[in-house]
Amino acid sequence: MLLPIPDSDDSRYQHLHQYFSDLRCSSKLMVEQPVPKHVGGNLMCVLPGKNAEQILVVARYDHRWESDGWSDAVALPILYNALRPEPRQHTFVFAALRGSAGAKEFLGNLRKNNQPPVKAIVVLDSLAMGDPRFYTTSNKLLGTEATFTAHIQGVSPPVNEPMPSLVFYNAVLSLADRIPSILIHSRSYNQQISAPAFHNDFDFAAYYLCRIDTKLAIPTNPPAQ
Repeated sequence: MLLPIPDSDDSRYQHLHQYFSDLRCSSKLMVEQPVPKHVGGNLMCVLPGKNAEQILVVARYDHRWESDGWSDAVALPILYNALRPEPRQHTFVFAALRGSAGAKEFLGNLRKNNQPPVKAIVVLDSLAMGDPRFYTTSNKLLGTEATFTAHIQGVSPPVNEPMPSLVFYNAVLSLADRIPSILIHSRSYNQQISAPAFHNDFDFAAYYLCRIDTKLAIPTNPPAQ
């Protein structure tokens, strides 16, 4: 699924559509969202949970730079399949976005169509280049759980590292407004994508999503006994 890398955004979209289908995302749960004035659109798969409150897991699938792989987008259908058999507190939405325009359309649609509340946004970018790292400014719980997940998984503690290029190219982070959000990545200079690193980062992301699914379901101020 990582190789060969599709040579066009349209081809990437078609590959992701097939991967979601192959990994048991039914047509009833798959949503194709057009992006006005752009060829191609957003592709989403909904994984229902105990309640309608959502955790969004997003990645861009468009080609951005010469060394660009697409490990972050490929991770979406695999994560969907990994979480599918387990009971979930929240409804997960795995969304492959058509660049910045796709991110604007995706988040704008959430606000204008009275969608269920979004509890967190997890942005994936540049996976499979080394140990997982993260960046968040909006929510202490999301950062704490990333550090704890690394400890449990036995990988190096992730650094809360604001990679300027990744933050700049991820419009979701700037458009999220007051929605708690976190960027999970592994980009390091002079490193190449590798299958072992992908498995490492995938395991981290899957366990992390299970952790925040549980933690975000706990009331912030539980009722007095």
